Amino acid sequence: MTELLVQNNKLAIGIGLGVILILAIAAPKLIGLSLRDNTVDTLFSLIPPETRQQLAITETSFEDGWYSSSAEFQVDFTPFALDETLSGSLAFEFSHGPVILTPKGMEFGLVHATITPRFASKEITKALTQVPFELPEVTFELFAGFDQSLLLELTIAPVTITEPAASVSFEGLTGTLLANPDMSAEIQMMMGGLRATESESGMGFELASMQLASSSEQMNNLFAPSDLLLSIPSISSQSPLQFSVEGVEAQSRVRPGIDAQRQIDVYQRFNINNISSDIPIRSLSWTTEVNELQTALVSAYYDLIANFQQQMAAGSGAMPSEEDALELALLLAQNGLVFNNQVAANIYDGDNQADIRIRWLGLPQLQSMEEIEISEVIAALEVEVNVSLDLEAMMRSPAAEMVDPYVQQGYVSIDNGRLLLDVSLANSELTINGEVTPLDQFL
Repeated sequence: MTELLVQNNKLAIGIGLGVILILAIAAPKLIGLSLRDNTVDTLFSLIPPETRQQLAITETSFEDGWYSSSAEFQVDFTPFALDETLSGSLAFEFSHGPVILTPKGMEFGLVHATITPRFASKEITKALTQVPFELPEVTFELFAGFDQSLLLELTIAPVTITEPAASVSFEGLTGTLLANPDMSAEIQMMMGGLRATESESGMGFELASMQLASSSEQMNNLFAPSDLLLSIPSISSQSPLQFSVEGVEAQSRVRPGIDAQRQIDVYQRFNINNISSDIPIRSLSWTTEVNELQTALVSAYYDLIANFQQQMAAGSGAMPSEEDALELALLLAQNGLVFNNQVAANIYDGDNQADIRIRWLGLPQLQSMEEIEISEVIAALEVEVNVSLDLEAMMRSPAAEMVDPYVQQGYVSIDNGRLLLDVSLANSELTINGEVTPLDQFL
């Protein structure tokens, strides 16, 4: 009885090991069979529909093997204002999981791929052939995890070119795109320093480094909550224009609007902490907010641009039709919108600010742009402008001779060393520095 039990255990173990061995051998083939659906289609589905209108992606070949596969896709991109489609291809070389040998070592996942881009457009090919030095090595890698996540990695190798007439030093670039199964995504990019000089002209340019970080709750949806931050420590140039800027930063944010199903709020900020140049600006900060923006309006805009691009690519040279433009204008006129701008700048060694707030209430009853009345437009418009300028700085500027006449006429006022301008428009009344003017009398 004991001997029979031992034999049964050995048989069970043998069967188990056999099943594991069969699965281990069959797994790469099974993964290869589902490669299109699980990896390639998911990768291209990350592109938002609005952007996808400018792209045409066509599979030209797909060869699947047991442990590896290869595929090639034709990519045609029609950018705005170009009369020719930019064409190229993406060649994929896949290694099937679950155990994958990559350049970084052994990995566990569904698939790893190296991606080789090739360009076919005359503009790109001509530009690349005219570069007087060897281009740095560029590598694309794709890794798909067991959880259906995708990791796309871009690496541009450092390169240094030293010639008698010029020199270029580039410290390389790395970038990653991590797309999760729920389509949320994170993008990270880090570029090293870039320096270029030309002996004869004395031209010199230096970019210290550049870093980009972005995230989206749903990458293939332009209207999903997202954040982006781009930062550059410093940029400088010696010739022909001599300047140096420090602390360059650009930030963008998208959030749901008051009506989360149909509106978004967009926030953008651009900032330069320090500017050294011949122009009198020493720093600049510009913040823009667009609130209650209708997603239908954005989609209509992209449709208009896409149609225009297709017409140009076809060689018709036609501009967007008046009907399409009027339809977009009508959509803008019907729906409300909030547009705010805040600008702060140090000019002529003085701090200056401008705050512009615009609320368009919309004309929901409007059926045609031909029906629009100027009185209705003014009644639906609310504007508030507050400008504060450093008086001493303005007296050092070319606008100095305009200060006294503007003060005398009441366009600006002086308070504690500041030039002030306060303008508002509401209920069809224009107010300038406290003086109210009904606009109905002019209509």
